[in-house]
Amino acid sequence: MNCAITLAGVGLTLAHSLITIIAGVAVLTFGFFGAHSVASSWVGLRARHSKGQASALYLFFYYFGSSIVGYCGGFFWSAWGWVGVAAFIGSLLVMALVISLRLSTLPPLREGQPTLASQVG
Repeated sequence: MNCAITLAGVGLTLAHSLITIIAGVAVLTFGFFGAHSVASSWVGLRARHSKGQASALYLFFYYFGSSIVGYCGGFFWSAWGWVGVAAFIGSLLVMALVISLRLSTLPPLREGQPTLASQVG
């Protein structure tokens, strides 16, 4: 849901009206931080052991991914301007939405249920 809100905010930033663009940035920001909060809470809910390490790993990839995506966004800006950046962000948000919909269908972990880490090690 938050990914869809963020996507709607990106769409609003493509308008020609300054008020609509400002509203789009507000909606985009609200949706993004909502999605980040939900994703961060999923890490705590899904991690059975070493929740602190799982949270740290999530934050590492959050910042690493933002650095890489921010860098790549510059290529879209150079080639197509804001429309290119919005399309790039939109495609990433669609991928995040598909992944989050898949993750939301996973059953909750129960006590004693084996995890991927216990099956690998």
